[in-house]
Amino acid sequence: MHDRPRDSRPAACMPDTNARPTAPDVSPLDAVFEALREHDALPSIGQTLARLTRMLESDTEAVQELANVILADVTLTQRLLKLANTLPYRAGSVPVTTVTRAIMLLGFNQVRAAVASLVLLDGLLGSGNVERLRGDFHRALLAGCLAREVLAGAGGDEAEEAAIAATFRSVGRLLVAVYAPAAFDAVRAAMKAEALGEGAASRRVLGRSFDELTEAVLALWAVPDRIAAATQPLPPRLESSRGATERVRAAAHFGDEVACALAADGSASLEKALAGVLARFAPALAVERDRLNALIDAAAARTRDMEIACGLSPTESPARRALDALPAGSQLDADVVQPSSERDAAGRPANAREILLAGLADATDSLARGAELGVVVRIVLEAIYSGLGFARTALVVRDPAAGLFRTRAAFGNPRANFSFPARGADLFHAALAHASDLLIANVDAEKVRSNLPEWFARDFAATRSFLLMPLVVNGKAIGFFYADRTVVDDRGLATDELNLLRTLRNQVVLAMRTR
Repeated sequence: MHDRPRDSRPAACMPDTNARPTAPDVSPLDAVFEALREHDALPSIGQTLARLTRMLESDTEAVQELANVILADVTLTQRLLKLANTLPYRAGSVPVTTVTRAIMLLGFNQVRAAVASLVLLDGLLGSGNVERLRGDFHRALLAGCLAREVLAGAGGDEAEEAAIAATFRSVGRLLVAVYAPAAFDAVRAAMKAEALGEGAASRRVLGRSFDELTEAVLALWAVPDRIAAATQPLPPRLESSRGATERVRAAAHFGDEVACALAADGSASLEKALAGVLARFAPALAVERDRLNALIDAAAARTRDMEIACGLSPTESPARRALDALPAGSQLDADVVQPSSERDAAGRPANAREILLAGLADATDSLARGAELGVVVRIVLEAIYSGLGFARTALVVRDPAAGLFRTRAAFGNPRANFSFPARGADLFHAALAHASDLLIANVDAEKVRSNLPEWFARDFAATRSFLLMPLVVNGKAIGFFYADRTVVDDRGLATDELNLLRTLRNQVVLAMRTR
């Protein structure tokens, strides 16, 4: 599936974004779009969602880019790690403490879809209306999980893109619920009193349906066409899906309609509603009633984990209750370590040692499970990046064919891009030749500056201190780990921190020798 240029936006749905409505004549739609412009979180939500939905697993740097997006947001990092440490994903008693390992365990596409949902809902959760909107948040998450389950056997990105689209179908509804609550209540009242569908009721109250508002917002956020198209209303009569785009769209709507049916009151009406959904989608998806039960069970369990990650309080599953009933100490789990908010002047968290130890456990466990070299490298880089609060980290390796040292993997923005000759007479080459670990506390110190290569002063002008640790395999320096800060680092490294860094490096050496 490829993006197509979006030639136009649904201007009729969108108020003039330059106009500033004044109280008391603020329409519900104006209130929503005013929030999109000025709410602290919403503009950045749009940027992050657009970036996430453009990522494709086939892109060379996609995994690294996804990890960087997550690590740039402390709350998002915590949400994802909490999700990765829930019952279905944990492998053994070693907690998942790095985003890299979370991506390895859950898979790129699943993490991308989960993060898109977390970004959207977490941004709206800040409104303070969590309990009042509990059911609507649940519906959005459940719709995404159902869409994913129905296409679980499909290839490529289909299942996860259907999950994203199904969750995004709730964007208009949730924005009105949060930023125009009186209008939202009026829509619900009209649906109940006059037996109107949601589209008709929202159009009567707002002048635009929730679907039309969703379309306008996704256009405003520049969400790729393949995702936005999957949120568009379906024709009254469905036919057999003729390609990935149609399957994704059908699955997204199927998930949303099943979630809507499950949210309705009354068990008697539920069976009738589900039968109607199955009949409507039979030509496109052909889901049998027995399979629907299994889909709902799997999606409900996944939704529960997502709700926990969002800080909500879902109903406990029987399996979870059984585990919780065990005597204290029966489950041999270690706590997930999060970087402390308490940091020194250089940005180093107060619990640096604990984070490095957790990263080492992650790397060791991944090695034992046969993880690819690239996964181990990213786990180690992330542990150094988060554990010591560096601005950037990178693994740089020698390219024998080109005769250059080049960046192989990196964390932080802007990316630390190295490309310099394998031979030379400067501080970098001296450290590599003698396999010496260096911590340069101040690059402007006279004895340091005079020994730095010209390309470093040009390409790393913002760097004020850095760490360089050669990577030696079979007696030869084949590359190095690099980490830097934009401030002088007078404190340096404690002995135990240096020892942990060297042990982390050894995990990569071991992976290179055994892969």
